[in-house]
Amino acid sequence: MNIGFIGLGNMGSGMADNLLNHCNNSNDNLIVLDINETVLSDFIAKGAINGESTLKMCPQCDVLFTSLPSSKEVNLLALGKEGILNNLKEGSTWFETSTNELAEWEKVREIAPNHLTLVDAPVSGGAERAAAGTLTIFLGIEKVVLEKFESLLKVFSGKMLRMGPSGSGYVTKLVQLHLNYLVAQGIGETLMMGAKANLDLSVLHSVLMNSCSQSYVVENYIPKVLNGSYDNSFSLGLAEKDIKLIVELGHHLDISMPLGEKVLQTYQEAKKLYGEEAPHLSVVRLIEETHNQKLRNKQ
Repeated sequence: MNIGFIGLGNMGSGMADNLLNHCNNSNDNLIVLDINETVLSDFIAKGAINGESTLKMCPQCDVLFTSLPSSKEVNLLALGKEGILNNLKEGSTWFETSTNELAEWEKVREIAPNHLTLVDAPVSGGAERAAAGTLTIFLGIEKVVLEKFESLLKVFSGKMLRMGPSGSGYVTKLVQLHLNYLVAQGIGETLMMGAKANLDLSVLHSVLMNSCSQSYVVENYIPKVLNGSYDNSFSLGLAEKDIKLIVELGHHLDISMPLGEKVLQTYQEAKKLYGEEAPHLSVVRLIEETHNQKLRNKQ
């Protein structure tokens, strides 16, 4: 089987690396494509095949994975005479693993040839879990298709969740991100209340971890505020992009999004002040500077 992979960024490189290890221990081949020549060369040196272009690689692929920044890049690669839809091997399956817009994906599916199977398969877990092969995949997929590819998906995932028909994967990814960003902004206000009341923030963190407020965000994000790093593993620009997609999805589904819109406004303000490449928890830095108070562990 020929496996194609387009997009070897922070997430894609981890997934592709696990697929390459699988291919090097089987009769399968991995064909890769990325605009970063250095990363591409590294994969080729390890045994992957250079896809060169969508026009050249897609006719060879039995299954294709893409990991891209946004719907803009997905559409650029999908559409047109040299795009994925016009050139992917007949009968093949495309797993799109990006955080994408439901409305844009629906447009792509509408014009896709009937002989192709398109699956929205966004992933969660970050670059570390991508490298470790323990990502969670949210799948908009039919049961029979999942059964066919389950063993291959296990190569880079620890958990596969079939959420429903096409589009369900994207909705799930954005729904869980919505709560993530609401809580991420909330920890700034929570810690500020504690700081202004002279509480030991490390002890407060322990309280939050052992109460009704316990969550992944509380466990993992608060220490990265208290040490002043604001979490360099994810950028403010990407976070703002995610929240914009969340609010747009709400509007697409005819849902009022007052909390989402407020959080989006805050992240946009932080991005304007600190830049796209600033750590995503710089939204808490915004709260610190507004109140002239750093949120740090007591020495």
